[in-house]
Amino acid sequence: MSPKLGPNIGISFALLALSLQCIIIVLFVLYLDYPESCSKKYTATYAVFQDVNTMVFLGFGFMTTFLKRYARSGIAFTMLLAAFALQWATILESLFFDSKNSKIRINMTSILHADLSAVSALVSMGAILGNTSPIQLLLMAILEVTCFTTNKWLLMYLFQIDRKTSAMHLHLFGAMFGLTASQILYRPGLRKGHEKEGSLRISNLFSMIGTCFLWMFWPSFNAALLDVNREKAVFNTYYALAACTVATFAISSQIHNEGKMDMSHIRNATLAGGVAVGLSAPLIPSAYIAMIIGFIAGVISTLGMKYLKGRLELYLKLHDTSGILYTHGLPGIIGCIVYVVLLSVPSVSEDLQRVKVSHTDYWQTALFVTMTMGSLTGFVTGFILKLNIWKQPSDMKCYDDQIYWEFPHLATII
Repeated sequence: MSPKLGPNIGISFALLALSLQCIIIVLFVLYLDYPESCSKKYTATYAVFQDVNTMVFLGFGFMTTFLKRYARSGIAFTMLLAAFALQWATILESLFFDSKNSKIRINMTSILHADLSAVSALVSMGAILGNTSPIQLLLMAILEVTCFTTNKWLLMYLFQIDRKTSAMHLHLFGAMFGLTASQILYRPGLRKGHEKEGSLRISNLFSMIGTCFLWMFWPSFNAALLDVNREKAVFNTYYALAACTVATFAISSQIHNEGKMDMSHIRNATLAGGVAVGLSAPLIPSAYIAMIIGFIAGVISTLGMKYLKGRLELYLKLHDTSGILYTHGLPGIIGCIVYVVLLSVPSVSEDLQRVKVSHTDYWQTALFVTMTMGSLTGFVTGFILKLNIWKQPSDMKCYDDQIYWEFPHLATII
């Protein structure tokens, strides 16, 4: 490790991480407590919590290992961000939504909300993966979880949209936030690419492990916060993912000059169906509708990765390391459109009245508010992260584990 770069990052990062953790502990002492007795809902919800937690730490973690020289940092920094973000999100969720009593009671629902808020930060991390320091990632997690929770509060306060529903905007919000921050952090020196940004066979293999974990547990993810229609949400998500996967494989081979499949398409686009039905999973009346939505999401996501990725970077200076626009952004928009369309279906409207969901006419505005909030807050965060004091790695050191990790077989690195 470079003697000039390494120690400075170590001291700054350690001070920031320890200070933030101490602050969170103090806030837990002041505001949070356990309930006097565990409710019956704990038993019914803990299995879902395990599934979501597996997605957060294993799914998103392994998915970031596709970079050939950044696998250690990808999986480890995902763990760091998730561990910090879920603590911070627990406090924010309590202060924003459960602040009636002097002490906030922690329960399985609040922990699930915290996990989902942490996912929004992990989504955004994918856009700037490899060209930011752990200090910048921690700061981004603080700001994004705060902004995402604020967005949920605004949707509830302005449009009476329940936070269990607005939580599923995490894909769209995280994508807009991360992409806008990435545009502000754009490096002209990397406009022609970076030799370390590619993948190897082994790195792609490890990354597919993350995709498989996410794929398997996505039905639980979409149904985690639901009190009714949970089975329907699981079934619809399952079949949407299946149809999306078939479409992705087919389109990937079709758009390749030699009829071969691109692992980056499989890694990202096979999950688009789960995102696209995230909002509407409990409302879709038939499995074939979910399959059509998943199929369309897979096609659009795969074509987007093939034809949009390079052009957006060339013309808009929008560098997206992990392809979050195609895994979360575009499918998230599709999901919001599907939800608005479903609201006009009489049978779905009756179902919404039965579960006491009101103010359905506001959902078009909610989509606009979420996209605007994600973009604006990502824009401001990008400028904050761009400050030199946060130890951003140089162009030459991007996408490289050696700047942050000790390798026993390397005595010194010049």
